[in-house]
Amino acid sequence: MAKGRSAISKSMAHKNTRAPAQHVSGLSSSKSASKRKNETVKFGSLSRKQKNDLKEYGTLIPDDFQDDEEDEENDNAESGEEGGPTKRRRRVVYEEDLDREMEEGQVQFESEEDEEEGDDEEEETWQKPSAYSQLVGSLQKTSKNQTFYARIKREQEGFEDEDSDGDDEDEEEQEVHDENDMAVNDAEEENEEEEKDEEVEEEDDGEGIIDEEEKQDQIMVGDESSDEEEGREEDPFSRHFTDDQPKEFDQKISLIEDKKWNAQTFEDDALKDVVGYTAVPDKSIKESKPVTDLVEAKVRGRLAKLWKKANKNVLDSEDESRVFTPLQDRLFQQFNEYRDVMYCNRSLDNADEIRNAYVLHALNHIHKTRDRIMRNTNKITKAQTDNIDIGDIRDQGFTRPKVLIVVPFRNSVVDIVDMMIKLSGSEQQENKKRFYDEYKLREKEEQDDTKPADFLATFKGNIDDHFRLAIKFTRKSMKFYSDYYAADMIIASPLGLRMMIGAEGDKKQDFDFLSSIELVIFDQASTFLMQNWEHVEHIFQFLNRIPLDTHGCDISRIKNWYLDKKATYLRQTLVFSEFLTPEFNAIFNKYFKNVAGKLKIKQKVEDGSILDVIPQVQQTFTRVDTTSLAAMDDTRFKYFVEKTLPGLRKSAIMQSHTLIFIPSYFDFVRIRNYFEDNMYSYEPLCEYTTPKGITRARGQFFHGRTSFLLYTERVHFFRRLNIRGTFHVVFYGLPDHPQFYNEVVNFLGLKFNEASAAEEATFSCTALFSRYDHLKLERIVGTERAQKMCTAQKNVFMFA
Repeated sequence: MAKGRSAISKSMAHKNTRAPAQHVSGLSSSKSASKRKNETVKFGSLSRKQKNDLKEYGTLIPDDFQDDEEDEENDNAESGEEGGPTKRRRRVVYEEDLDREMEEGQVQFESEEDEEEGDDEEEETWQKPSAYSQLVGSLQKTSKNQTFYARIKREQEGFEDEDSDGDDEDEEEQEVHDENDMAVNDAEEENEEEEKDEEVEEEDDGEGIIDEEEKQDQIMVGDESSDEEEGREEDPFSRHFTDDQPKEFDQKISLIEDKKWNAQTFEDDALKDVVGYTAVPDKSIKESKPVTDLVEAKVRGRLAKLWKKANKNVLDSEDESRVFTPLQDRLFQQFNEYRDVMYCNRSLDNADEIRNAYVLHALNHIHKTRDRIMRNTNKITKAQTDNIDIGDIRDQGFTRPKVLIVVPFRNSVVDIVDMMIKLSGSEQQENKKRFYDEYKLREKEEQDDTKPADFLATFKGNIDDHFRLAIKFTRKSMKFYSDYYAADMIIASPLGLRMMIGAEGDKKQDFDFLSSIELVIFDQASTFLMQNWEHVEHIFQFLNRIPLDTHGCDISRIKNWYLDKKATYLRQTLVFSEFLTPEFNAIFNKYFKNVAGKLKIKQKVEDGSILDVIPQVQQTFTRVDTTSLAAMDDTRFKYFVEKTLPGLRKSAIMQSHTLIFIPSYFDFVRIRNYFEDNMYSYEPLCEYTTPKGITRARGQFFHGRTSFLLYTERVHFFRRLNIRGTFHVVFYGLPDHPQFYNEVVNFLGLKFNEASAAEEATFSCTALFSRYDHLKLERIVGTERAQKMCTAQKNVFMFA
């Protein structure tokens, strides 16, 4: 009682800035104040409105009524008695009288309802509401915002929105009532505002917060149980990413760090040559049973329903019983077991098959992760309501993003997103128009049909290589351009990620969104070699690091192996490339540390692109021996300067119209500087040459006004030029892309002015290689020839 009294007195005293004898209403007349001071007004005799005014304004008579006080006194005086019939006198509560009455226990209540309110006031400290509280209170009284503010109030009190069905019914009844009372236009505006409120509610969906739509779609088709133990022994996802890792987990990590892999080599009709690596002997890596039912393969039911329709562009329409193509079947089995895969047989024919398979796997992983978190959140909420201790539940990472897809150009993102929209079955895609405006070309491009098919497929549409896109998934929608720390998937280019991550020592670095990535996919990886391979290595260095900030995560639910810095050993990495290179081997050996195992897949036997050479020209391959890989660049340059160039300058015919193909830009700069210092007649043509410079260089070389043309692999990759006027081709190094060899040699067949038979007889092709170029060599001359050429005693090999 004393507590409530003191609070009220304090609040009322704060409102009275004048002498203590002045009453609460703040009248300026001392005469009126002394006259009314003799009156006794009981708190219990106040009306409900007066009580509310006292609580909200700290006074019974608002300030804007002060001008009427004097008129009221005159009216009452003329009536001859207090409370005359002409106008009822306003009752005012005075601070001193209220204190005295409350001390003497004389405060009376008019009804039982008022008595209950009075008890509440005695138990709780009354405080004058702030301006913000008054604003919120007024907003709560409007029909459009009642649901929103009721939810906010429940959240502040620590309750969850469990009775969603009842709320939905109340909202529907309210909407029907509003439609009967309001015009059609007003009803439409109200519906739009309600939709915006629902979108805002989904925006606040964090790692462990569940929206009502997702609650209804937690259980996979074919499994009606909501138990968290959803067949851990059967579902590879639950088995691989469980917080309680088996005892041999640390043992496998130790073997992986010591590089003590168990290798298994086997052949597969769909995958070709496969080398599997596991920490402990595991025969299941090469055993397979065709997938006939996606639900049995633990694919989320909703995805399983839409898979055939989304994958119909690659499936044989005649055989409706098949779920996958043979290649998809074998790849998805390895994906689903969460093994690392480096697939180096990607081509134009199977590109769509591969993309569809890894999109299915990525969406399946995202939805399983969200289902598990929502299930556990419900369990925790129920346990808190029932006051039951269920122990620690750890099912989250440091941040929300779980899937990272890296592709070279924006046009690849469009293909991936199109497949996701088909497969997810989302009813709404937020920011969809903005996405297509930025990632598609607004005007239909005109492609040169004379270019090779692989060039047309790679460079169709938007080929911008600086981008990053965050996507958030809910039960019925996809949101593009989500915040990175609220997204489930990130699609980016190597350059886009590198610019966001920054370099060591930069003031602004942001790599925390990569801390909890569990699935990494690199598609069209061979294109990264033509951009900047260092960006790819930079991304691997920042994957699964401990974040610098918490970003609002629930630390009590972070899995232990995240905290122990062991997420690298559970992360799945998928790489898809057209061929295998030493760079791919390097990341395979250094960053592929999955305890579930890893596979390297490539062609068993290469036929060689030399078979596609059209001109009848003698092709000479010269092996340059060196002591080590580190000394290879200097040894090759020395051999080129001392042996190759002098041979070309023996005659004017041999020297003129010579194209020198250089794979590396660093070697290009070295040779260009040598030609410049020795005053050779040459024209440079690299990826940094302007269009005007390219035209000039080709014209000078075609007309014979310059003897040498320095031509890099990257400029050929991005422009696929035809260099006319070429009589001699020198490969300073073999190209990574095998088709580039036959395309460059075919420059010799681009005759001008119908070259005579004598001139055609002087055409030549020379290529330098070393034993470290074995992978490049076998793609050009074939596997069997490459093996002999790298081990034979002689150094010169000729092909006609």
